[in-house]
Amino acid sequence: MIQAGNGRISTVVISTALGLGGRGIFPYTLLPGYRRLLRAVRETGTTILAKSATRFKRSGNFNAWNPLTWKYIRRLPGRGMLNAYGLTNPGAKTCAREIKVAAGQGFQVIPNLYPEFAKGTVLAIKDTLEAIGIYQNLLGSDFWALELNFSCPNSREAIRENVAQGLKCSREVKEKYPDIFLIVKISICHPYEFAQELESLGVNALHAINTIPFAMIYFHERSPLRPVGGGGVSGGPALAAALEYNAHLRKKVNLPLIMGCGVKDREDVRKYLHIGADAVSICTLALRHQGEAAEIIRKFNG
Repeated sequence: MIQAGNGRISTVVISTALGLGGRGIFPYTLLPGYRRLLRAVRETGTTILAKSATRFKRSGNFNAWNPLTWKYIRRLPGRGMLNAYGLTNPGAKTCAREIKVAAGQGFQVIPNLYPEFAKGTVLAIKDTLEAIGIYQNLLGSDFWALELNFSCPNSREAIRENVAQGLKCSREVKEKYPDIFLIVKISICHPYEFAQELESLGVNALHAINTIPFAMIYFHERSPLRPVGGGGVSGGPALAAALEYNAHLRKKVNLPLIMGCGVKDREDVRKYLHIGADAVSICTLALRHQGEAAEIIRKFNG
């Protein structure tokens, strides 16, 4: 668990798997097991890290209402998943309103923003600061923490080249909104020096890591989602690589770490806690095996 001023982040958190507002993703919300998971999340006060929003509406690869796009989310062996979701979202204002409804229903949701650096650094930061202002105005006291996502493997930005942009964005967010508990989500592609510089800027916590690019897990195979960048691997196949990265990261920084990627069961949560995680995030498990995810939440957060 992470103490964060007047707030707290639970030992196990749900990241992205409960959608842009934190109340669930259609059509998963039609599943009884998923609804039971939502109940467990609410009853235990589990922290929800929302799916990434952008300042303005963005059309990615996947649309739940269009069956032709369902191919961009696929199952993998070993409780894994491959996705090229592509940051589909209706924009920060709509997402903020959805989070407000979730907060009113007792969910503990932390918004996530993705700065669109492909627009150019100056415009991306301007949009990000505007979006934060929207969340602040619409959410009020329910907005005490924010996650910035610099790690989406499905975006067009080259992750290895966005370090300078990420540092500049984090610096300006901290300067304009110093009281917000700022979490930055980083990628397995990011050098550890990036994390160290974020710590020196005053970022309050790091979330490592997001899904892992297909080619880094399946070295000798071609991704079935190659036409849209290959997609990101999560769930069981990504666990070993994620654990290795996080174990080294723990030695490089002192600030709180939310570690994740690859959690399949309680033992995997314990593996992350053993290497120094302050909190552990689950995502794919909450989509593929809701019963197991609910048991983990009640075990560690109940």
